[in-house]
Amino acid sequence: MKIAIAQITAHADFEKNFKTMQSLVIQAKTQGAELICFPEMAYFSGKAAANKMIGDNYKRLLERFSDLAATHAIAIIPGTLREPSIQEGKFFNTLSFIDDKGTVLATYRKIFLYQAMLADRNYDETQYSTAGSELVTFGWKGIQFGFAICFDLRFPELFRGLKNRGAEVIFLPSAFTVPTGRAHWEILIRARAIENQFFMLAPGLTGTSGDGSLKYGHSLAIAPWGEILLDLQETEAVTTVEINPSLITEAEGRVPAWKCRRDNLFKIS
Repeated sequence: MKIAIAQITAHADFEKNFKTMQSLVIQAKTQGAELICFPEMAYFSGKAAANKMIGDNYKRLLERFSDLAATHAIAIIPGTLREPSIQEGKFFNTLSFIDDKGTVLATYRKIFLYQAMLADRNYDETQYSTAGSELVTFGWKGIQFGFAICFDLRFPELFRGLKNRGAEVIFLPSAFTVPTGRAHWEILIRARAIENQFFMLAPGLTGTSGDGSLKYGHSLAIAPWGEILLDLQETEAVTTVEINPSLITEAEGRVPAWKCRRDNLFKIS
């Protein structure tokens, strides 16, 4: 399966972002992709007041992406959207899979909420987000996919759980900052791919986002043996990568790590 990875700069202007995303969808379709995945919050990045307004329009904006997928007959993971939660004033950081007919087939709510104290600012996603609680895997066109989002990357138990559910390809839309990106981005993504012997597809934001933070970019596609199949560096772009599940079988044949696990000592949910 040919999958497109998109890397963009997210502004505090939905229509501007949507226009860019629409252009990249068309490019991906031209490149022969059956599916395109965007970064975390690709559709909007702004200050708190604007985020609330955009979150309140969650259903309508999700329909815009569903229409985009159906119009161009390509499956779309539009990056994460803010979905109102039962907690007043808070939102889920929500990732959806929309098939090529415009139907939402899977939805994941970010489980691990970002907290960091960096040179540019302190980050605390718990102040405005509600954590999800369910792992999500789904099948489409003969491949099993799993979802994770950005900060989830630092919690290997999540990825072991996705592997245990049969996931072959993991999408990790992200908005890594420059300091953490330089230090940890590539090494953690490759580690998750290698230790679980599946594909990791990680589109990231790049440039200065609408909230004023500088994003790392370097969207990656990693094979089950740890090879870098794609690195978009820091440019706004879309590029396709070929997903061949036989590479999973090949990696497992070289080092049967999954068969060597000790479930009696280390339970996997």
